Amino acid sequence: MYFKLLVILSVSAAPFLFSIQGDFVFDDSEAIVKNKDITSTSWLDSFSNDFWGTNIKSNHSHKSYRPLTIITYRLNYIFNNKELSATQFKATNLACHAICCVLVWQTYNCIWTKLNIKHGDKILVDLPFFASLLFSVHPVHVEAVSGIVGRSDLLATMTFLLSFLIYDRAMKNKNVLNIYLFISIIAAGLSMLFKENGVTILGVCCIYEVIINLRIRKLEKVKYNMSDIFKMIHMDIKCIYRIIIIMMCAIIFLYARWAVMGKNKPEFKPTDNPAAFSDNLFSKIATYNYIYFFNIMLLIWPQWLCYDWSMGCIPLINNVLDFRILFVLIMYLYIFLYIKAVIGGKYKKSSKRISLLATSFMLIPFLPATNIVFPVGFVIAERILYIPSIGYCLFIAIGLGKILQHNKINHKIVISVFLYIISIYGIKSWLRAYDWQNEYKLFTNALTVCPLNAKVRYNVAKVADAKQNTSWAMDEYEEAIRLYPEYYQAMNNLANLLKNQKKYSEAETYLRKAIYHKKDFPAAWMNLGIVLANTGRFEESQRAYKTALLYRKNYPDCFYNLGNLYLETNRTNEAMDNWYQAINSNPKHVSAWTNLLALLDNTNQIQKALQIIPKALAELPNSPSIYFAIANIYGKHEQYTTAEKYFHQAIALFKERVQAIHYANLGVLYHRWRKHDLAKQMYKMALKIDPHFSSAKINLYNLEMKIKNKQ
Repeated sequence: MYFKLLVILSVSAAPFLFSIQGDFVFDDSEAIVKNKDITSTSWLDSFSNDFWGTNIKSNHSHKSYRPLTIITYRLNYIFNNKELSATQFKATNLACHAICCVLVWQTYNCIWTKLNIKHGDKILVDLPFFASLLFSVHPVHVEAVSGIVGRSDLLATMTFLLSFLIYDRAMKNKNVLNIYLFISIIAAGLSMLFKENGVTILGVCCIYEVIINLRIRKLEKVKYNMSDIFKMIHMDIKCIYRIIIIMMCAIIFLYARWAVMGKNKPEFKPTDNPAAFSDNLFSKIATYNYIYFFNIMLLIWPQWLCYDWSMGCIPLINNVLDFRILFVLIMYLYIFLYIKAVIGGKYKKSSKRISLLATSFMLIPFLPATNIVFPVGFVIAERILYIPSIGYCLFIAIGLGKILQHNKINHKIVISVFLYIISIYGIKSWLRAYDWQNEYKLFTNALTVCPLNAKVRYNVAKVADAKQNTSWAMDEYEEAIRLYPEYYQAMNNLANLLKNQKKYSEAETYLRKAIYHKKDFPAAWMNLGIVLANTGRFEESQRAYKTALLYRKNYPDCFYNLGNLYLETNRTNEAMDNWYQAINSNPKHVSAWTNLLALLDNTNQIQKALQIIPKALAELPNSPSIYFAIANIYGKHEQYTTAEKYFHQAIALFKERVQAIHYANLGVLYHRWRKHDLAKQMYKMALKIDPHFSSAKINLYNLEMKIKNKQ
């Protein structure tokens, strides 16, 4: 028992143990890094907001209500001295996965014992244990384990399985209303608060109750009427009462969830789930069914794994001649044969029951993702398959048992093949876990799976830009726009790259296209303002900035750039007002602080500058730009000792990013202070970084001439 427990824990951790050191990737950024509910002082904010930190009743909310998952993120944050550490978050996910694997093992053992399944004395294999090993290393779980956002699936699965195991204890109790039933229902409610599909355990429990306790009597009559059918079907009244209680609780939970959402459905974009927005009924139904088939294929053969399946990954099926229709027909043929086998008398009663239970574990938790109730915000999401894979692995165990029943089969070969499959799955999970270490690996790997996904191209462009590979980034943005001509975010980002290359005409074209497709796109309006300012069209630029602020009132970057425009047109007071606005919107806006301090210095408003310096340092204690601006202020006002201290702090903080101007300005300070040797040394340091830095050359020449004349 303890040996098997140790094996499951080891096998479940092995594929992920050496890849937990990584970054926050993809959705982790929005759900954790940018989510104020993680770092706020209030523990109750997560109960009024959605998973991404938006008010749950807002029209902009995705309606994903997972407050208990957010609380676990907060605990990670607190236990790590109020710092966000991706490694600690990933390690917690791994621990949750290991616990889930143990609970899956216990669930399989419970089912095997309850249904009294026996395959004969010749089978010496612990099938629940082998099925648990398969679950532990299945590659489709990598997203849920390595992607920190996947913790919601892990925690929902933990409480899902606990609810099932406790419900099994409730079924053994003589009283209908007992503590185990109550705890099971509470666990189901908690599972829903970790992730929405957790509530489906109540449906699984109902099916479990029916499968275990339903008895069908045989009648001697050849023909049956309705009353005879009722006589055939028998179930203990206590079982019926439990089912009624479970169904009532499910209805209450679902209504409460609907009320929390503000009684409004989530609103998604066509790019999130193209089939849901298709006007062609055939296309919608055919594509949905192909997606169901593809999900099954990911469980059977997890070769194609991608972090995002939207925007072209699964093209719509628009006509009956599409070859993918064949796969849908094969799926339904299998379903027909499966139903026929279960209804027929070919298999043992216990085998039928466990097959139906495996089906319920696969199908019921997957129902929320089928678009039947309302459209979901994704095409395929691998982490959604975490709970359904419990049923899939149970099916594999059933099949393994049936194969081992045959006398002519070499058991050692069959078991060796099964262990080989587990090993292959483990290696695949190991390799895939490394893809989730950082966004560069994750996004570039997705190109091989979903080359037609415009979002994949867009994200690859972002990581290429981060690595300063501008040409690659531009190519990927252009491809994203080609694949999705209305991709306004890609147009905006491509325009920024063109703007940095001073290709203002092309940048303006893309920005105006972006605004055409999304009028209320403040970032595009702001960037258009920057382009117009760079081409000398200041009035148009001002209107663009004002439009951006119309759509986003608290937009610090826009206030900052508008301030720069006013400075360019010698409207210094308005420039300062806008930089103050930027700082009020974002107290850590380095550029706004730096420009404000520099302008106060240049306009001889020394008292104002001295008043705001402590606040600037309090907000940005490690910003070299702030220290450099402060040093210049004190230096110009002959407070040399203080200025020297801030110059040295700035240079120390800049580290390898230090520029010639930083040493040159320190040289000017020493020059004025009459510390000529130090001044000469600083000028030479500046010229070492940039041999063509003219002011350092001139100052060094003047200093040397001055020293020479004195001699």
